[in-house]
Parts: sequence; structure tokens; C-alpha cells
Amino acid sequence: MKRVLTLFFILLLAITSIYSQTPWVELNTGINKRLNSVSSIKDVAVWACGVEGTVIRSTNMGDNWSDADPNNDIPSSVTLNHVYCINSQSALAVGNDNANTYLFKTDNAGVTWTVSLTQPGGKFNGIHMPIDNSLIIIGDPVGGRWSIWKSVNGGISWDSAGCYLPSSGSEKGFGNSLWAAGNRISFGTDNFRIYTSTNYSASWFNNSTGSERNSSTLWYDYDYNIGYSGKTQLIKTVNSGLLWLNDTVPGSGDIVSVTGSAHSRFNWFVRNDNKIYVNPHNASNWQLDYTTPSGNYTYITIERNGYFSGAVFATKDNGGISRTFFLSLGISQISSVVPDRFVLKQNYPNPFNPA
Repeated sequence: MKRVLTLFFILLLAITSIYSQTPWVELNTGINKRLNSVSSIKDVAVWACGVEGTVIRSTNMGDNWSDADPNNDIPSSVTLNHVYCINSQSALAVGNDNANTYLFKTDNAGVTWTVSLTQPGGKFNGIHMPIDNSLIIIGDPVGGRWSIWKSVNGGISWDSAGCYLPSSGSEKGFGNSLWAAGNRISFGTDNFRIYTSTNYSASWFNNSTGSERNSSTLWYDYDYNIGYSGKTQLIKTVNSGLLWLNDTVPGSGDIVSVTGSAHSRFNWFVRNDNKIYVNPHNASNWQLDYTTPSGNYTYITIERNGYFSGAVFATKDNGGISRTFFLSLGISQISSVVPDRFVLKQNYPNPFNPA
């Protein structure tokens, strides 16, 4: 009598993800002015910006830096709030002075900058390219409506038509508090709410941030519905912003920035002091990751195209930048189905089993 020999099985759960991180290092930028933002594409370029029209650039992941506005096309009266790296030659930076807010653009590695967009009053807080060649800018309200501009030709021309979002009272936003991917755009406010559009700014809704008034920083992993925000306290969502709850974290002082890798396998945040905190592999407890020897942190971000592995950059108020490299890999759960039985059958094909 034949015996059943072949084992049929289904793999259900993931192997525990592997994650590792190199020590933080201090990068010599050659400047001592406050930096407000940094943007990088993995293995392509890093751009950073700050007060007094400061822009710097690196093509070797921050090991060396150069002045990215040698001709001073960006006036020193302008504070740059956010920079967006397009490639090693092109970048966009938004900022404002006492009278106007501006979008500056370069396509020759900073040799020259031109004003692509200007607006009387207000403040541009962030710029993003969630769709290839399509850009979005979010700025503080002017005349009772949020300043929302978009371009569908890589920043050559801009239009605010169809982007209407009325402001509620005197609410405003924050530099770098913008997150966008595909048709979904979200940005933070100082009014107990985060605004979100799921149709590339054609319409908007808002979600309450609970007891936290200010969403001065914003990070999402839309694929996994995870997000972080806050200021006085760190708040977290696990359902794409429908509900925000306080997260218990170490340290004191305002939280100024948060970032993370794919599937929240690594998350970092900085307060307005000299410390960086990390949560490896979405653990239950945050921990101190690094203390810089000088300066206070102003922003932290992960490079684009480095969602599973790459570099993290943290800017400081003394012109310094700290950097680490990380790796987070693993096999994700592919099914929640539990098998009700195992079946053993004769292996096929073989000389004894024709079917």
C-alpha cells in the first residue's frame, strides 16, 4: 500500500527583519549659520539651506560641501525654510523675507538661481514632488486661504487654480511640515489639525490631532498607515491620520522633526536640543541614539530612494549636520490565513504516480 510522502505547506509569517545602523558622525559644512532643511537622493546629491539665503551642496553624501550660491542670487535678507533636491544639478528652495515669499530654482548646481514664483506676504513652508515632474508648494494662509501652488511641468510654471483651501481663523503652518506621495498630500498646522488631500489638492479634509495643538513636523508611511507628528509631545497614528494618540518618548523640550524608513522599521526624532532619539523596528520604547558635541538640532530627514537602506541627515542651528547610515531588510507577512490541515501526497511527477 502506497504511503503519502509529499508535504504541502504554506509560509505565513515573516522572518524577523534585520536592522543595523552605523554610528553618527559630524559633517564639516564650512558654515556656522543656522540650517533649516536638508534634502538628498541616495548616491546622487545632498542640498541644505538656512538663514541669510544660505544654500550648500554635496555630491558625496555629505563628506564634502560647497557653497551652492556663489553669486549670491538669493538675497541674504531671505530665510530659506525648505529645500528639495531634484538631482545633482537641480534643486528648489522656498523662503521669505519681511515683504514676500519666494521659490528659487537652479539647474546648474547653484551657479545661478532664478525666482520661479513670488507672492506678497505669507510664508512658503515646504515643497515636494509626489508625482514625477509634478510639484506642490504649501504656504501660510494669505487673504483667508492657504497658499497652495502646483506645477505639472517640473517647476517651469505654477498655478493655484483648483487648490482652494480656506483657513480657519489665524491658523498657520510650519517649515518642513509637509508630506506627499502620489495623489496624497498632508501638512501640519498650529490649530489642532492636519490637512490632507487624496486627489492632489483638488479637495481637502482635516483630522484632529487630539490634545496636541501643533503639528510642526510630519512623517508618514502611507503604505502601512503609520505616521508621526507633534511638537509639545510626539503623536502617532496607525490608521493614516484618522486618529492621533500620544506616544511616550524620552527627553524634554519641543519636538522639531521626525523621520523614518520604510514600514517604520527605523524612526528618529529630534527636540530643540542636542539629542537624537531612535525607535528601531517599531519597538515599544524610544531610546537616546546620539548626542552632538555642539549645536541644537533643527531638522532630520531620510534620503529619497533610501527607504530600506541609506543615510539620515540632521541639521543644526550652528551650520553643522550629523549623519548616519542604516539598513532595514526583512520578509513581510504575506497572509493572515491559518491552515486547518496539512496534506501529504505522493510526489509528482515520478515513475509511480501518473497524476
